Amino acid sequence: MNRIESIHVAPTSTQRALPSRFDAALRGAAEGLVRGVAATVELAAPIVPGGTILSAAIRSGAAAAGGSPLAGSPLAGALTGSPGGGAGGDVLDATRALQREAQTFNLQYLQLQEHMQRESREFTAVSNVMKVRHDSARAAIQNIH
Repeated sequence: MNRIESIHVAPTSTQRALPSRFDAALRGAAEGLVRGVAATVELAAPIVPGGTILSAAIRSGAAAAGGSPLAGSPLAGALTGSPGGGAGGDVLDATRALQREAQTFNLQYLQLQEHMQRESREFTAVSNVMKVRHDSARAAIQNIH
């Protein structure tokens, strides 16, 4: 084996890379995500308790990060009532559709709960019957010996 006589450790230097296409694509995806989340919160704000506060917080946070997340979207015009983005009725219709969908999901969840409770009662009844049969058979066997 060859012996290493000395090792020289050079201090590291920071290397600055120019923004690549991947950086631009990643930044665009993040901005799209912020716009989508903000639009969703804006739509749900009238329904969710405290939604208007959450919506305002997201709007101000996105504005501080570099612009309004809703700029240029049809939802921005619908929410502000500007003629270029749509009527205020669009938001009301979307809210009503979300409420109907929520009611449908709540009904399905209630039906699922009732089904699970019925199955639980049936299981408990069968389990109790089997336990009584087992205890009776065990007692009969013990009485024989």
